[in-house]
Amino acid sequence: MNNIQFEPLERQLQKPSLLFCDLNELKFQHPTLNHLFIRLYKSHLNCKEFLELVNQQRPSEINLDYFENLAKIFYESQQATYSPYSSVFGGIVAQECLKSITNKFIPIKQWLILDSCEMYETNGHINLENDRYDEIRKCFGGNDTLLKLHQTQLFMVGCGAIGCEMLKNYALLGLGRNAQITITDNDLIEKSNLNRQFLFRSKDIQRSKSIVASEAALKINSHINIKALELKVGPQTENTFCDSFFQNQNLCVNALDNLEARRYMDSRCVTNSRALIESGTLGAKGHVQVILPFLTESYNSQKDPNENEGDVPYCTLKSFPSNIEHCIQWSRDKFESLFKIKPIMVNKFLDKNDDLNCLLEKLADENFHVEDLHKFAKFIRNFCHSYSDCLQLARNKFEKYFANKAKDILNIYPSDHLMNDGSPFWKLPKRQPKPIQFDEENELHLSFVTSLARLLAQIYNIEQNVQDKDSILTIVKSCCVPNWYPVKKHIETDETKKKNDLSKLKDDLDNSKCAKIIENFLEKQNGSKKLLQFIEFEKDNDKNGHIDFIHAMSNLRATMYGLQNADKLHVKKIAGKIVPAIATTTSVIAGLATIELIKVVQNDFKLEKFRNNFLNLAISLFLLSEPGPCPKTKITDQCFVTLWDKWTIKGNESFTLRQFIDSIKNKYKLTVSGIMYGAKSIYLPVMPGHAKRLNEKMLKLVKGVTSITALTNKSENYCDLYLTYEECDDDLNNRDKNNLCPPIRYFFN
Repeated sequence: MNNIQFEPLERQLQKPSLLFCDLNELKFQHPTLNHLFIRLYKSHLNCKEFLELVNQQRPSEINLDYFENLAKIFYESQQATYSPYSSVFGGIVAQECLKSITNKFIPIKQWLILDSCEMYETNGHINLENDRYDEIRKCFGGNDTLLKLHQTQLFMVGCGAIGCEMLKNYALLGLGRNAQITITDNDLIEKSNLNRQFLFRSKDIQRSKSIVASEAALKINSHINIKALELKVGPQTENTFCDSFFQNQNLCVNALDNLEARRYMDSRCVTNSRALIESGTLGAKGHVQVILPFLTESYNSQKDPNENEGDVPYCTLKSFPSNIEHCIQWSRDKFESLFKIKPIMVNKFLDKNDDLNCLLEKLADENFHVEDLHKFAKFIRNFCHSYSDCLQLARNKFEKYFANKAKDILNIYPSDHLMNDGSPFWKLPKRQPKPIQFDEENELHLSFVTSLARLLAQIYNIEQNVQDKDSILTIVKSCCVPNWYPVKKHIETDETKKKNDLSKLKDDLDNSKCAKIIENFLEKQNGSKKLLQFIEFEKDNDKNGHIDFIHAMSNLRATMYGLQNADKLHVKKIAGKIVPAIATTTSVIAGLATIELIKVVQNDFKLEKFRNNFLNLAISLFLLSEPGPCPKTKITDQCFVTLWDKWTIKGNESFTLRQFIDSIKNKYKLTVSGIMYGAKSIYLPVMPGHAKRLNEKMLKLVKGVTSITALTNKSENYCDLYLTYEECDDDLNNRDKNNLCPPIRYFFN
């Protein structure tokens, strides 16, 4: 381990070790100059006296006016508290304290100085009003920015860790005081949220995140206006989050945790020319991206790692796990199948086939087909009617998963099995399984049986009337376990195959066998239909037995394959898909995002004013850089496009397809080779009959009506059409440029 040497403050004040973060060359001298101001600042000095003092030590290469302006901004901001920077440095200092206590990660050496002097608007006299917003007036040199903040319409998606911190910052700034902040999150508060989502308390568990967050923000500042929604933002909610909704916002903010939602929000903001502040964290890492209409690239401009890139091949999960994480994922999938998917399937089958006796008569015909019949028969073949039945089924499942499964694999691929090229089949990462013999004295074995039986009792609505260990052991010891016998089962080894791609194997159940199983089921049920309960996985309730089951199942599977076992905390993290999040990182990112948000509100859209932020608190990495500029693509010598371009054609009720194509040619100098409306082909010249459409009205071709009055709402007065062009089909480098052209927004009236 390398030791980092730190100098005392007295020496560092004279010769500082500075961390340079801002990559803008105009601000490269700022840390040095701000350090000079810090060293010379005295609270008893007025602004004029301070400027005279610092001017005596001004570096000769620094312009006097620039130097004095920066010194004045420093002096004024020293008199105030700027809440976004409180959030930033609060998080950084807290992380540095943790580094000192734990001796983990790399500390900052020795000075980190950040400034946002580009946000200072005026040089005139500051009129203070003796209210909670005077601090903001001092920071910005006047009232202009504050008024703009009060009048800002903002839409924020997500009220989790970053969302809570953002909303706190908005409340402190008075954002939306004379307008409205709209927030939405379709999630409920869970126990595990409480350690980093600070607007929530224990009493709020299972309440809506957006509603609780809005209530907490109003307690911080009752002047602001917040509208809390509980909707997921996506294609299914475009009736609410329509184009007019986005166009009514001054800007949008992402506080999301998944790529799909980020990409969707980015596309909606690009479509409606709205600024977007994108942010995210992962452990000690974090980022802020500023997306500005017609100035910067968008979130989708850069290729992100595919969310499914890390997906484990299905055959690995099913038969050839190579680490404990594979075992945990397999166990989590089994939980979903056993306690949710199958009970729902059984209930649906019983609902569709109300009279099972009538069904039995129809099953006399072997050609008669009923959806999910075989799945239903397989499930009720082991239907539980008592808690002893649950224990028996749990014991049988142990044998199936941890003994018979290994025997099936070794029956097909024995220890000495060779690949086609002569290499051993059983070589790393493939691990040869070893059947586990059930031992009622083994705590892990018994934990699996009891936790599974408990959950089975829940789905069958059976009272758990046997709870003491001795009684359970007596029942388990008396269980009759079916013998294993070799059978040629299909064991998938192709890693490219997915679960849904696998060919269905022949089922050993025909209609007559299914009928026999249903008859036995009805006899034991006394003719009654008993619907099942399904179980939603809940990782935060330690008393529900969910993690106990997955923990026991995962470790038994790991033992069968000779893998290291995991503790419950690790199992909970993987099974519950808990994303590593640190409150310190969240605080820093929320503060930096709020600073960029204020720059957007100031409405001075110069690219050099804005900063994308990238940080890793673990290694003290802080990078601030200008957002990537919006790329311009040449389509033809007469046509250039950017991702922000919107092409529009305005027609009328009698506007024909031919007129539409001619309008494209006249306005954009492109020859139409195809028109699509969603999945519907409006015009493809190679298709039979499409040439006859040229004289048909656009209204009829797209909407299927002949009159504007037939359109039911305002959003139907236009449509987005995707076109292909002869000039774009293939250029000299055989590239298809059609995807670079924006869709055409066609207005019917």
